[in-house]
Amino acid sequence: MGKRRKYEEIAEHLELTIVSGRLKTGDRLPSERDLMDRFEAGRSSVREALFVLQRKGLLSANAGAVARVAEPTADLMIEELSGIARLFLARPDGVRELQDARMLFEVGVTRQAAQRADADAVERIRAALAANEAAADGDSFVATDIAFHASIAEACGTRAYVAVGTAFSEWLHMQRTVSADAGATRAEASAQHRAVFEAIAAGDVVAAEDAMERHLKTVSTYYWKGIP
Repeated sequence: MGKRRKYEEIAEHLELTIVSGRLKTGDRLPSERDLMDRFEAGRSSVREALFVLQRKGLLSANAGAVARVAEPTADLMIEELSGIARLFLARPDGVRELQDARMLFEVGVTRQAAQRADADAVERIRAALAANEAAADGDSFVATDIAFHASIAEACGTRAYVAVGTAFSEWLHMQRTVSADAGATRAEASAQHRAVFEAIAAGDVVAAEDAMERHLKTVSTYYWKGIP
């Protein structure tokens, strides 16, 4: 393994400082000049290190402003995984693996939604379902479909679930188009969505899990029918 470049050394040191808690959310990082002196590095190496940390979501920095430790978010975590997901999607076996992962995730989230959803959460899912059923065209149907699934994740009260669920929807976005071309209908999807909603509203954990599993299996089945 080759010798690390100076910017990698700086980035690693600062990352460890942040992860260890010595630098907390909102704290200012030392100035570029201080970092140059501390690491005996040039300005370009310091700036490259800060860029690496900003890309990881560890820093927030606007032009001309001192870099600060960023608030960690689930969205940033998912953004970091998106490149790997695209590599998976380049292979049929990778698509199947992501479908399986989405199945496990969404069935589990639906189970929790049936257990945790309060009256307000149930109403938000109901409204998302109504919007999906009233969609005027294919594009709006897809958008409201994604929003319906997101509303179930939101009902669990965990932000990371919403980010992961949205990521799966984006990564497997082509499923909807291919499935529709292979014979999947909006009426069928809407009926399956309604079954999921009614089970969650009733607090029926088993029925909710079963309804979501049937729905996702149907989508996958039509998808593979549509793949030459």
